[in-house]
Amino acid sequence: MRARTTRFLGATAIAASACLSLTGTASAVAPANGLPEVLASAGSDTIFSVTGAILANANAAAWNTDPDNYVNVPPVLAAGTSFTVPADPFNNAVTYNASNPPPDGSSAGKAALKASADAGNGAIDIARSSSGRGGSDPATFELFGFAKDGVAWSSSATGAGAGLTLTLAQLRGIYDGSITNWNQVGGANAAISVYLPQPGSGTLTFFTGTVLGFDPTTKPVTINRFQENDATTIAAANQATAIAPYSIAGWVAQGNSVTPDKRAGFTVNPLTGAGSDGAPVSGSAGSYAPAFLDSFLGSRVVYHIVDTRSLSYDQAKRAIGFDTGDTAATASPLCGGKLAATLTQFGFKTLPATSAGLTCTKS
Repeated sequence: MRARTTRFLGATAIAASACLSLTGTASAVAPANGLPEVLASAGSDTIFSVTGAILANANAAAWNTDPDNYVNVPPVLAAGTSFTVPADPFNNAVTYNASNPPPDGSSAGKAALKASADAGNGAIDIARSSSGRGGSDPATFELFGFAKDGVAWSSSATGAGAGLTLTLAQLRGIYDGSITNWNQVGGANAAISVYLPQPGSGTLTFFTGTVLGFDPTTKPVTINRFQENDATTIAAANQATAIAPYSIAGWVAQGNSVTPDKRAGFTVNPLTGAGSDGAPVSGSAGSYAPAFLDSFLGSRVVYHIVDTRSLSYDQAKRAIGFDTGDTAATASPLCGGKLAATLTQFGFKTLPATSAGLTCTKS
């Protein structure tokens, strides 16, 4: 295994330790180390786009003097395409394609980060996750919660479930198979096509484990699968009758045109009896914003995860983390509250600032 990057500190890195952050103050997260490293992020679809914006900010920042190249690996590739993570001092280039698909979902991102740290190859440095620490996550994982998302139920705006408000009991009834027709909850006379995200999705884990409180695959209901936050992957024949969980942030970002619009006419809809009875989204196209309360059962924190064993652990935190003793002025721009407008644009609620001005949590 190669030595951790901090061991390469020399005169250049010491001089660079006074490097400027986004606001011109010294960064306490980690100094530049004189190595042009490539730091790859992979995993969750839900935070893929906002992470791309966060990493683009890091790539262009004045403090990134090495310069390090922060790369955001897409969870899914279009048919016939590939995506290459460039080589750096620790690892050869990695190309993802049909025969070597990228990590798709929070669980896959975590697994890829652990495998990379186990192997000491620096292939994946940051895992994107829309779920918190799992029982099988290694103790060497550090989770930086950076924003709040919500998970709502969605249906076609012109379909059998259009314009409805469901109670939590009704939603659970649909997913346990006791409610099978939209007319049982006030909709049109049409059998409900029940959808869940792809296996390994953090949205899937959160929706079934927290919102529903059970695994629908153990119930007498037919489950169809779709790529999370992408209603275009719901079968055309089922779109008018489908119900599917949807990230509120994902829906807002698509509606604000900061990410490709994959809503296919689906709306995110109210759920009563779950801590926030109103519409989950406010505003209009181009200026949508999340409107759910923090008490909403579907509210969740989203995370960037690093592994303390990773070769580029320190440099990863420069973009997405903070260290003990950091303040808003010395943490990463993300955790120092400097990217709040970016988070809002992509449909996320910011986390409350600590007394030190930090807008991320660490666990």
